[in-house]
Amino acid sequence: MKARWSTLVPVLSVVAAALAGAACGAERDSDRPMTQGEQIALDNGCTACHGTNGEGGVGPAWRGLYQSEVKLSDGSTVIADEAYLTQSIRDPSAKQVTGFGAMPANSLNDAEVQAVVDFIKSLEK
Repeated sequence: MKARWSTLVPVLSVVAAALAGAACGAERDSDRPMTQGEQIALDNGCTACHGTNGEGGVGPAWRGLYQSEVKLSDGSTVIADEAYLTQSIRDPSAKQVTGFGAMPANSLNDAEVQAVVDFIKSLEK
């Protein structure tokens, strides 16, 4: 009986890992290669709140965000242009979106921030 379990456990582990990997890959809505900004967002946990496809959730949606009007928690509005997106990534508490908590700080460098901004700009409604 012990020999059966010692064979079965590694097999089940491999199957579980394969299924988990397949489930993660299934979340993207595209077969296109990932952009650099998309990969940076994924690697840094941005997609956990903003969604794998930019659909939002815990954080505001990125899909259709670029050049849209955003209502801020102080009651003002802003156009989500490149400057706003860059500032929001670098200083998440500067202009907080209504209905959402503060985004955690990050350690992205200038090139990484620009790549994420470019990715957000590419996400149309």
